Amino acid sequence: MNDLPGASALESEARRAFDTASGLDWRSYDPFDLLLSPFLGGLRQTSPLAARVCVQFGKRAGTGTRRLLRVAPHEEPKALADFLRAAALLSSLGREWATPWVGQLVQRLRPADRVVGWGLAFPYVSRFTNAGAGTPNIYVTMAVVEALLDGGDADSAHAGMRFVVDGLGSVSHDGHRWLRYWADKDARIVNVQATAAGLLARVGSHPGDSDMSELADDLIGTVLAAQRDDGSWPYSDDENGSFIDGFHTGFTLQGLTEYVRWAPNGAHEEPVADALRRGLAYFDEHLMTGEGLPRGMADGGASLDTQNVAQCIQTYVVCARGEGDLDTALRLWSATAGGDTTKGYTALRWSTGPRVVATAHLLKALEEHHGASSRTAGEAAT
Repeated sequence: MNDLPGASALESEARRAFDTASGLDWRSYDPFDLLLSPFLGGLRQTSPLAARVCVQFGKRAGTGTRRLLRVAPHEEPKALADFLRAAALLSSLGREWATPWVGQLVQRLRPADRVVGWGLAFPYVSRFTNAGAGTPNIYVTMAVVEALLDGGDADSAHAGMRFVVDGLGSVSHDGHRWLRYWADKDARIVNVQATAAGLLARVGSHPGDSDMSELADDLIGTVLAAQRDDGSWPYSDDENGSFIDGFHTGFTLQGLTEYVRWAPNGAHEEPVADALRRGLAYFDEHLMTGEGLPRGMADGGASLDTQNVAQCIQTYVVCARGEGDLDTALRLWSATAGGDTTKGYTALRWSTGPRVVATAHLLKALEEHHGASSRTAGEAAT
């Protein structure tokens, strides 16, 4: 590991990220936010297809286009959640500078009323949904729930998870339960089922929430059934989402790993271990290049999109099978340092947030590795 980045480099980047985000008052542009323009927002109702085209164009447009179209920087719950998770992790590692951010970010995320679901702060249209700004969805809500748990606000976190289960609801298909991504849509999205299983197992480990643990077991059964023979998972269990991509596969692998962590004696212990083994093998072979870079799509070209890179790093850290995975994550972090901008602007939700939480996870793993190495050396000396 001598040629890999050390703890000081990781911490320095994390501090810069917090300085950047707080300097922006936690508001930035986002690759998918073009429908915030007063000139384009009405397309959701008048021409959803045109709205989808605008969203895709926005991914390739920079600051100038957004200013011209009067798109304002905005605060995103998912970005706040990433920074809160990073602050909590860094604080637990003794980085005292991170501790004040925990309380501040919990306050920003804590719901102001009894509606405790979170969503994107901008309108969004895709093949799966047509949603107005602020419409709660399972992905953002679970990101906030997990961050609030890390930040010590268990009451708000548990209320958020109840909203996922009861407010968004679920559908049944082929004998399996699927939590909805959006309240009014029945698309069967695989990765959020795995994330939900891990989070429900965590919430269900507390007294009074045993039904959450039972639902976690149900969702694990759904994820296991969706895994293909080659070890992969599609984005969704229908024709519209049959593709296999890097960061959503990472979400699935991480969700299964978290389920094992919080429900070590769960109903699917051995099948999950096998699913993880096959899924990680597929990830290594089909979602990483020979040069150790993440692919965007299975067997496609390398993608250095910041979210794809950040999730790849986090996948190898959280799902680590040994020192080799930590080395892979460190090399990838080093190769992409300083690349957390999108088309020339800081994108807190899409780029900087995922990068800083991946960096915090990596720092924790690195220090744990060094601690284990020191203990082993000490034992050998005695």
